[in-house]
Amino acid sequence: MPPSTTIVITPRDRYTGIEECIEQVYRYTDPNDFQLQVLDLGYPKTILKRVKAMLSEKSNARVISLGRIIPMAAIDKIRGDLTTPHVVFLDNDSRVTEGWLPPLVKAAQAEDVGVVYPVTLEREGVDQGASIRNHLYTTELRVVDYNDEPFLIEEKSYRRALPEDIPDETAESNAFELHCVMFNTDALQAIEIPMMTIREHLDIGMQLNAMGKKLLVIPQSRIIFDNLGTRASLGDLQYFNLRWNANITNHSSRLFEKRWGYRFYSEPSIYNWASRRRLFLLMRWAYLPIGIANFIDRFVSAMKRRFFPIWDPLSDPNGQSRKLYDDFNGHPPPQKDHSVK
Repeated sequence: MPPSTTIVITPRDRYTGIEECIEQVYRYTDPNDFQLQVLDLGYPKTILKRVKAMLSEKSNARVISLGRIIPMAAIDKIRGDLTTPHVVFLDNDSRVTEGWLPPLVKAAQAEDVGVVYPVTLEREGVDQGASIRNHLYTTELRVVDYNDEPFLIEEKSYRRALPEDIPDETAESNAFELHCVMFNTDALQAIEIPMMTIREHLDIGMQLNAMGKKLLVIPQSRIIFDNLGTRASLGDLQYFNLRWNANITNHSSRLFEKRWGYRFYSEPSIYNWASRRRLFLLMRWAYLPIGIANFIDRFVSAMKRRFFPIWDPLSDPNGQSRKLYDDFNGHPPPQKDHSVK
């Protein structure tokens, strides 16, 4: 039987890590179960040469060179050519674990399911904590009012919980993240792909919900997100700055607002977050240990906030918020605009 799944690997924050990502996929996945597409979004020649050598004897793999573009643009370019019933998008800094794929495929076969994704764990990197902790179980979209204007909040359950404390039950979610996500291919080909580098996962989740498609987290499948814990190369900043520069992140926020009518309460914080990640990446390139890099990162951030405070007018925005979908009888808000760029 032909494979039911295409696995598509794209860069996330950087180029480093793609080889280990591929190795883990082949170590923990039956090659008869998938086709592999590695999207070359501007990989340095030395890395790309090694990747092509790794895949030269793999009959189920190919490299697709698209130039230095953001992941959403790459997904939009290749989705029309997908022929398998399911497609997994896997960031190159995520690592699959044993037995990760079959539970996703099984859950994705239900007719009313648009997206399934694994529990996403993260290694210690930016922000100190347990060496392995939860990054994503479920996400709930909430809304809080300030000066008579509604603002969206993205609330993640079990954030940074230890792996053993995460529930074992499959659960519905309002959103996913692109660290690792499986789409029903027909659903992927039916939605709009917004040209965003932030909030794109929320936009797509709202589209799928509006189509009556469920988004499910499958705890029997787990992957581990590197979170910049592994040292990066200086060349990785090229891709980081493409995806997280102020112009594209601000554009992403304005595009989401145009499409759905909501601003994000945490929008100023996301710009600070991107700045902190850039500094952390530089310090890791300079061989600073994670603990020292985090200390400097927190100190610099605290000094910046002292002179340039982050907008946060409510003492307890989450506590004052309500479920977004409750405002629309259990559905997402109506989409206001269909512009994607």
